Amino acid sequence: MKKIITAFLLLILPAFCFASPAGITSVFDLGTSVRAQALGGAFTAVPDDAACVYYNPAGMNTLNNIQFQASYMPLFYDTTYDYISAVMPTLDLGTFGASVAMMNTGNLVFRDSNGVITGQSSQEMAEMTAGWATGIINDSLSAGVSLKLDYNNLENYSDNLSFGMDAGLYYRAISETSQALDAGLTVKNLVEPDLKLSGASDSIPRQLIAGIYYMRPITDSIDAGLMTDITAPIGNPFDIRAGLELTFFNTVKLRGGYSSYGITSVGAGVRLFNTVTVDYGLFFTDLGSQNRFSFTADFGGDIRETRKHKSDIEEARVEKKAKELAAKELTELRGDIDKMTGKVKEKERFKAIHYTQGLEAYFDGDLKGALLEFNTVFDMDSGYMSVAYYKGFVAGLLARTKQSNYSDEIVALYRDGVNKYLAQDYRGAKESWEKILKIDPYNKLAIENLKEVNPLIREVDEMKETK
Repeated sequence: MKKIITAFLLLILPAFCFASPAGITSVFDLGTSVRAQALGGAFTAVPDDAACVYYNPAGMNTLNNIQFQASYMPLFYDTTYDYISAVMPTLDLGTFGASVAMMNTGNLVFRDSNGVITGQSSQEMAEMTAGWATGIINDSLSAGVSLKLDYNNLENYSDNLSFGMDAGLYYRAISETSQALDAGLTVKNLVEPDLKLSGASDSIPRQLIAGIYYMRPITDSIDAGLMTDITAPIGNPFDIRAGLELTFFNTVKLRGGYSSYGITSVGAGVRLFNTVTVDYGLFFTDLGSQNRFSFTADFGGDIRETRKHKSDIEEARVEKKAKELAAKELTELRGDIDKMTGKVKEKERFKAIHYTQGLEAYFDGDLKGALLEFNTVFDMDSGYMSVAYYKGFVAGLLARTKQSNYSDEIVALYRDGVNKYLAQDYRGAKESWEKILKIDPYNKLAIENLKEVNPLIREVDEMKETK
């Protein structure tokens, strides 16, 4: 763990050597998610929320299912701020997310050098973000990156698209029903986007933000979550943000937050049908108060449970295919065995019988018996039907289910009996297999083989008497 975090810090350290002076910030530092804003913007280490596309891309890996968020927020001076964001976790490829934030200011008055009004216009700004996150160590530690495109347009002054990039780490130290402790680290503007109009430009400086999130139940019906973010004074002033969230009956949430920028906030959220959440925030600034609303919806099943059971799902799929193949081969072999007569086909008949017994043992759940039968046929003819496939498949099932195999003594006696049988020493084979029954009186393999060899011994004895 220490090596991974050290490597990450060494990777991003050179970027801060060229950080821009403080003073230039992005209008999109307002962030996405009314919930996050109502918590003072302390959201770097908060899990299970699509807003992490903006706050910490690594946090996307904590989401259980597809999540969509949208909001319309009127600000001051004919300015509106809208955003939409979505996160989609996948089974094998990590988690993908995207967001679009838009700020529009209308009724901008243009005046000449004498103060005479020459016209009106509006300013449009947009930031499009695409992110990806993946687990590093059993999903306890996640890493993520997001790419940003910023656009600015004012009258005839149009800004070309400027490119930026964020990167983050997310660590789930404790994830239990009784409590949770998460930590996050984000480098915002690792690649600095430019802010420019009509040729004049400046870059938006990097920010190093560390966050902690802690949650635990207060009573059986009330949970409390505390979150704190600290922005290091590199390229931007030192900033601390904090939030408190109380959850009642896993349905109603009350929030409060504070930022050292001087913004105090409160808010609430209601979760309906365990799928839809409506959030409200009230914000107090030097310019006055604001009301903001947002909407969140969850879709699909729990991807983390699917990931946990991925191997089980794959094994079930393979086993289904194996049983379909086995059923088909059993039908064919049972009809062919009775037709196999004569010394020329004796070995073929032997392989068919033991291959069939292996398939039957597999169907009955006797994996160790099936493996022994398949090994017997494989030793005689490794290319016989699908014996190589079943030999490996059943051996894998035995290992995964942790079933014990037959003892070395039983395996040795069984193989000795097989070798004697193939050499037409039927009495010797019978003796070896009867020794197995003394060790394991209910050994199905020995019982089945004795049923096969006893008629042959009688047949040989009858031939001797005839002579």
